[in-house]
Amino acid sequence: MSQQQTSKSPSENRTQSEDSGANPSGHRRPRPAEPSLTRRGALAAVGSAASTIAAASATLAQDTFGTATTANRAGGLPVLQRRHSCNTPTSQQTVCDYEQSLAKFGGRLANPIRQLFVTAERRDELHFSVAVIGSGYGASICAARLSQSLRPGHRMCLLERGREWIPGTFPDTFSTVWGNTRQQMTGPTRGQVTNPLGLYNVSFNDEVNVLSGSALGGTSVINANVAMRPHPETFQRSAWPSALRDIETLVPWYDLAARQLSLSRTPFDQVSKVQRRRFTAENLASTGVHYDRSPVAVMYDYRYLDDAMRNPQGMIQRPCTLCGDCITGCNVGAKNTLVYNYLPIAKWNGAEMYTQVHVDRIERQSGYYRIHLTYIDDHDGVITRHPVVINSRVVIVSAGSPGSAEILLSSQNERFCFSPLLGQRWSANGDAIGFVLDIPEKTSVGGFGACCSGTEPVGTTVQTTLNFFDRPCLEDKFIVQDAAIPRGVSNLFRLLLTDGELDHSMVMLAMGHDEGRGQVQWKDGRYQIVWPGLRDSEYRLRMFREFERIAAAEGGRYKRLRAFGSNLVSVHPLGGCAMADEPACGVVNHLGQVFDGSAACFHGLNDGPAVHAGLYVADGSVIPTALGVNPYLTICAVSERIAANLVRQPDMADLFEVASNP
Repeated sequence: MSQQQTSKSPSENRTQSEDSGANPSGHRRPRPAEPSLTRRGALAAVGSAASTIAAASATLAQDTFGTATTANRAGGLPVLQRRHSCNTPTSQQTVCDYEQSLAKFGGRLANPIRQLFVTAERRDELHFSVAVIGSGYGASICAARLSQSLRPGHRMCLLERGREWIPGTFPDTFSTVWGNTRQQMTGPTRGQVTNPLGLYNVSFNDEVNVLSGSALGGTSVINANVAMRPHPETFQRSAWPSALRDIETLVPWYDLAARQLSLSRTPFDQVSKVQRRRFTAENLASTGVHYDRSPVAVMYDYRYLDDAMRNPQGMIQRPCTLCGDCITGCNVGAKNTLVYNYLPIAKWNGAEMYTQVHVDRIERQSGYYRIHLTYIDDHDGVITRHPVVINSRVVIVSAGSPGSAEILLSSQNERFCFSPLLGQRWSANGDAIGFVLDIPEKTSVGGFGACCSGTEPVGTTVQTTLNFFDRPCLEDKFIVQDAAIPRGVSNLFRLLLTDGELDHSMVMLAMGHDEGRGQVQWKDGRYQIVWPGLRDSEYRLRMFREFERIAAAEGGRYKRLRAFGSNLVSVHPLGGCAMADEPACGVVNHLGQVFDGSAACFHGLNDGPAVHAGLYVADGSVIPTALGVNPYLTICAVSERIAANLVRQPDMADLFEVASNP
C-alpha cells in the first residue's frame, strides 16, 4: 500500500529523501517596534531573577540587552549596549519570498475573517464537512491529507488562535520577544493571558512551566525542528494501544513525514558548538554514550530547492545562514516550519484557514458538531472579542497538549461524555535544561539572527545529540542536545551566565522518560498542569547528576539557573488525551477516534468501544507516555496514520475519494 497520496499542489509529487548523513485585512503586519527599555525595566522583566542579576544591574549601562562590549573589572559582568531589530536585506527578502510564493492567495495562507462571519450567518446549515482545530503538526497533516481526498463540493476549515506571522518579521530583540508573550510574566497576575495574540505561549503551573507557539504553524515556528525516532522499547509499554506496540508499525509514516519535511543532518564539525560536543562525546566514550549529528528540518543547502528556489511544496526558501535564531522564529526562510510544507498543501487543495480564532467548546448535534469560537480582533492595537458559531460534520481537535484536553474538558456534559482519563497521563517528555560555564575552548552559542554581520556562524539551534540508549532500563535511557541562544534573549543569558560573548558556555537540553503523572485541571480560573512532587522527583535529580558529569567532560562546570524559579520547564508537552485500547485507559483509540464515555456506550459492542462519530484528536496530546526524544516526528507519524485511516472509514465514503491503489 503506497503511503503517499496524490496531491494537487504544483510540485507535491516531486521525489524527496531524508539525508542520512495574517492579518484578516490582508496587509502585512510590520515588525514590532522596539520600545524604550531601561536598565531597571529590563531587569524587572526577568521576573524572579536571582540576586546575582540584581547585583549586576549596578554595573550595567543605562540601556541593556544589546551587544556585549567589555566586562566589569570587579565582577566580571558584561557591559551591554542596546539592540535594535535587524530589518536587513535578508529579512526583507524573506518577506518577499513568502508573499510571492502565495501570490495566488494574496500573499497569505490565512483567509479574510469576514468569510467565516458570512458563513456563520446561516446558523442552522452545515457549514463545513471538516473542521480542524489548531495548526501544529497534527492539525496541518490532517488538513493536508484530508484536503487531498475531499470530494468536490465539500468545504474544510482550519482554525488557529494565533496570528499568521510572516517569516522575516519575527521578534529578534529582548523587548519584542518579551512583548509577544501571551501571558503576564511577572506580578500578581502572572500566568494570566493578557496578550491573546502573542507568539510565545508560556503556561505557568505549580511544578512545571510549558513553552509552546501560538501562531499559524503552531509550535513549529519556534521549535528547534529536531526530528528523532524514539528507542523501540518506548512503544512496548502497556500504556500504548496494542496496535502500536511495535515501532515498525509507524516506520512507513515516519518515512513519509521525513520526506515531506525535507530533513537534513548538520555537516560534520560545521561550527564550534558541534565540534565541542563531539569532543565531549569522546571524553565520555567509556560510559557508552553515542554521538550523532541530529536530523533537522532546515534547508542547509540547495538540495531540496529548484532553480527558482522553490521547495517541493512550491514555497520559496533560502539556505540556512547558521544564525542561531530558530527558536524565536526564523527570519531567513530556511527553517522548514509547517507554513512551508503541510499547510501550503492544504491551501493548494482548497482548505480555508482562519487565524485569531479561539475555540471555546464543541457541542454535539444530530449528525454534526457545533463549534463555539471567539474571534480576537486587534484592529488599531485594541483587543476586541467577537463570538462565532460554525457547524461541521467532522471535527479534528489538534490544539496540542494540553490545549486539546482543555477543549474537550470544556465541552463535556451528561449528554456528551468522554473517558474519565481525559486530562490525565500528561508528560513533560523528561525535559530538563542545564548549562556548562567556563569552557576553555571557544563555543560561540550566541545567535545573531538576520543581521548583516561578520559574526562567526553559530549553527541551527540544535545540531548534535548525545544518547545514552545502551543502558539496560528504559527509564535510564535519555539524550542530551546542544543549543544556540537566539539573539532576542542572548543578552539576558550573557548576564545570567556571566559570559560576555557567549563563547565559553554550552547548553544541555535533556529528554528522557518521566512518569507521565501530570493532570490538566481547572484551577484558579484557568486550566493548569497539576503534578505534585515533580520538582523534586528522582528523575529530575538524576538528570542534574548527569549534567554534572557531562559538564566535567565538556571541560567546564555545571550551572543550574535559578533565575526563573525552581519549576521544571518543558517545551515538549505530551498527553492529556492519551491513546488506549479502551476508555477506561485512555481518551482516544489508536486511530484518534474519541471514545464515548457515557455509561451506555462505555464498553461498546463486539467491534470495540463506542466512539463519537466524526470526532478525532490528532496531536501530541494523544501520545500516552514520554518519548525520550524530540517528539514532533512521532506526532507527525501518528497523525499521518490517523489521517490515512480517517479517509478510508466506511461512514466517510461520501466525503472522501480515495485512490483505488492507496
